[in-house]
Amino acid sequence: MMELSSVWALGVGLGGVVLLLCLHCTGRVVVQTLVRWRVAAAVWRTSQKVWVVNTQQMWEQVFPHLYREAVKDGALGFDCEWVQVKRLRRPVALLQLATSSGLCVLIRLCHLKRVTLPGLKELLRDENVLKVGVGTLEDSHYLYQDYNFQVRGCIDLRHLVLLKQGVDGGEGSHNLGLSALAQTFLNQTLDKDWRVRASDWEADLLTKRQEKYAANDALVGIQVLMVLVGELWGKMERPTSLLLPFLLPTLWHFYFAKAIRHTCQAYTDRKFSTKSQDTVNRTSGSQPKAAPRRRKEDLQVTTRKGPLYYNCQLLAPDNKPLCTIDPKKARWYVDKGLGHLISEEPLIVRLNFEPTGRPQAEREDGEFYLQERLNVCVVCGEKDSYIRKSVVPHEYRKHFPALLKHHQNHDVLLLCFPCHRQSNILDAQLRGKMGKEFQAPVGNDPEAKDIIDTSCKSVRNAARALLRHRGSLPEARALEYQQTLQQFFGCEAVTEEQMEEAANMEVKVYKNNQQEHGQAVVEAYKKVGLSKLEQRWRQYFLDTMNPRFLPECWSVTHNMYKMKLKMARLPLDHEDRLVYKMALVGTEGIVDVPYNPREGRNESPSDNTLPLTERGNKILLFPQESNNFKSNVT
Repeated sequence: MMELSSVWALGVGLGGVVLLLCLHCTGRVVVQTLVRWRVAAAVWRTSQKVWVVNTQQMWEQVFPHLYREAVKDGALGFDCEWVQVKRLRRPVALLQLATSSGLCVLIRLCHLKRVTLPGLKELLRDENVLKVGVGTLEDSHYLYQDYNFQVRGCIDLRHLVLLKQGVDGGEGSHNLGLSALAQTFLNQTLDKDWRVRASDWEADLLTKRQEKYAANDALVGIQVLMVLVGELWGKMERPTSLLLPFLLPTLWHFYFAKAIRHTCQAYTDRKFSTKSQDTVNRTSGSQPKAAPRRRKEDLQVTTRKGPLYYNCQLLAPDNKPLCTIDPKKARWYVDKGLGHLISEEPLIVRLNFEPTGRPQAEREDGEFYLQERLNVCVVCGEKDSYIRKSVVPHEYRKHFPALLKHHQNHDVLLLCFPCHRQSNILDAQLRGKMGKEFQAPVGNDPEAKDIIDTSCKSVRNAARALLRHRGSLPEARALEYQQTLQQFFGCEAVTEEQMEEAANMEVKVYKNNQQEHGQAVVEAYKKVGLSKLEQRWRQYFLDTMNPRFLPECWSVTHNMYKMKLKMARLPLDHEDRLVYKMALVGTEGIVDVPYNPREGRNESPSDNTLPLTERGNKILLFPQESNNFKSNVT
């Protein structure tokens, strides 16, 4: 009898556990469904209210309502409109902002250029209020270029659409435009008539159709976000309570805004690319399709997956430090028999030959390479992800003489993604300024139009194919490429050096024999000193980004003293002296650096070894002065 009662009790207990699990799972599904219904009902009940802001007074009336709702929702629908004339973009004419309640504010920036709109810059710069839409990052770039508005917290809805497709396990859609998203998630058809899209957004008065078009674009952005977050909320994390769908409006908005931030945090200020879409297609098991050809500006910047600086030490034969280097390079010295492994952790290698120079003799120019470098953003100190930043852009340095291009990691710094993006936007301003100074239009300037030399392009493509894919090319195709190069060089056998030369050939031909922007600027600075171009970019980086975590001994005037030492070691008739002269004072300047083959060979400079100072366009030897970190370069 006791045994039967025990079995009965065990069965009842197991049944109760199963029942509770079923209720729990069913309750979770019910909560997810009710959350989606509540979001859909909120979207369906939305009543659109459009404000067209033409004056400061109108802005001051609507801004308190816009700001209060933006903070409550944690997001705004965001879009921009502009006019194109002969395929050239004019400044942004209209900025559209929308809240989940249906408040749509259309700010006519083209008519407010000399008017201050209190609070607008702060709202756009607030990372806690997300700016949601399609292509928001590109729009933010335009606003910065045209009006100096910094927009942070940009979310491209296409990231969330792919996230939902990945969670659902479905095939990725290949139409992710705003109109398609409105049809898919809101069952709403947007007016995308080209006559409205390409209409005059700078007109004195907008038509009712223009106002509706602009307001809908912003409002649909925030509504699609709400639907997506409602779909993902229960799938990505367990609802905190079964009572969640029944919360009072104030608590509901609090938890829903929190869910928006949690869902979007990985995609803030992140550019969308079709590569993300291809990834979803592959992971969902669908057949991969050929990706459309992407423009260079559409490619997504990727952060480094590992550290840039390993701080491995390289020592001279007398154990004096020479520099910090990459572990691969350090082991190369050991493998070639040029050095001995002293320590594995930390990695230290001692050379068994005397190097041509000692960093201690180069003062601060050499001391920079002895410092341990931190893998952090030099502007804000971010440690998790970073991108390499060339302070002196490659489009200029690639035209420098070879002696001035090698081993220039002084001007390669680490920046986090937001700082890197901001720095690139600011760099465009200096490029444009130099373009006007030296009559060297930048690529997007109408005066910088170019054509492609098809014959040179075919030669370049042939060389690149042979260098990169020789082993996988069909024999007939490889022979065809070989003949193309032979005809171009007029020889029977093409060398590897000739292939490299052809692979790096410039195929653009600028109208009126105009040079490419970077080349034209470098040619101008060759007359007055290439070092001035370097110093101008370094000073600009300091002034615009205000970096707080720069490596020690990083200097605006870096390499000036080192180049003087190298020049002194060369005989007066050596051809490389002209290269150093070009770097220091330019071809039109005067430099006085006597021949001294032993200068800088010692571990430290002698008492009578003096640094260079500059007066006008002439370099002389003067008593030692401190190397000013933030010296102003004219």
